[in-house]
Amino acid sequence: MTTKRSNPPPAPARPDDEVVARVEHLTVAYGPLVAVRDVSFRVSAGEILGLVGPNGSGKTSVVESVAGLRGAVRGGSVTVLGLDPHRDRDRVGPLVGVQLQESQFPSRTRVGELCDLYEAIYRAPGAAAALLETFGLADRRRSLVADLSGGMRQRLALALAQIGAVRLVVLDELTTGLDPEQRRATWSAVLDLAARGVAVLLTSHHMDEVEALCGRVAVLRAGELLALDTPARLTAAHGGPATFSVDLGGTGADRPPLDALDRLGLERRPAAAGRCLELTGSFPEDYNRVVRVLADAGLPASIVSHRAPTFEDAYLRLVDTAPSEGSR
Repeated sequence: MTTKRSNPPPAPARPDDEVVARVEHLTVAYGPLVAVRDVSFRVSAGEILGLVGPNGSGKTSVVESVAGLRGAVRGGSVTVLGLDPHRDRDRVGPLVGVQLQESQFPSRTRVGELCDLYEAIYRAPGAAAALLETFGLADRRRSLVADLSGGMRQRLALALAQIGAVRLVVLDELTTGLDPEQRRATWSAVLDLAARGVAVLLTSHHMDEVEALCGRVAVLRAGELLALDTPARLTAAHGGPATFSVDLGGTGADRPPLDALDRLGLERRPAAAGRCLELTGSFPEDYNRVVRVLADAGLPASIVSHRAPTFEDAYLRLVDTAPSEGSR
């Protein structure tokens, strides 16, 4: 199991980074239950920062604190462009777009009426038209919110979160309820946001989504920050070894080079029935050693395949301890 790191330093920022959201030693509690403990990170203009962790790790408490949806915290501070998102709600509100996992809209309201309301609040007349087109909702302006599917409501929430001159967008479980095509279109929209200089803070249970979108990822468990770095660095540090599968069946070899492979000193893993051998090691160094042993035995390199560790592997190893009760 990976040893937990306490309050790790963030990846270095460029000198010209403009910090939009700053979280310093944040602690959130509900009565005696501490949901978030001493968490620190920052989100810069044009950056997409992922916040990941098991259910109950404190993600929702963090994003609600950043969005100004939660009252005074137990300890630490949260600022958006130097302002307190809760105390300075009137000033911060127009700068922050929010899409929550379970966004609630009046069921008897029409899509177009919601768009008109948001355009008035954010002083951005006509801004919704292009966003509705982007998210496949252009023909739904006269539809009641109650008549939209769950995926449509999710897309509507994301569109509304982008209306106006927002500087920070908070996305909680970005693609819940979306089909694969809608997911990819949503990813493209989020990348476009960052390209325009908007800071994005998102949570997700889909590690492929996090890896595709996020420049850096903060990993939470039981309200504590375990790691904060790029997906690639987290994978390299915590993803574990590569796996090599050697298919010795059907090669025609009377005496497979099992002894020679054992002498490489690689860990052997249980494999499926047959003559398939699974080893773990580093790639490409140990992979090349395996290929050389096979070549010396007159066997082709094509009988060995490898699986490199993924960001999801790193995430699972990092959170490989059940969170304590009480975190949200």
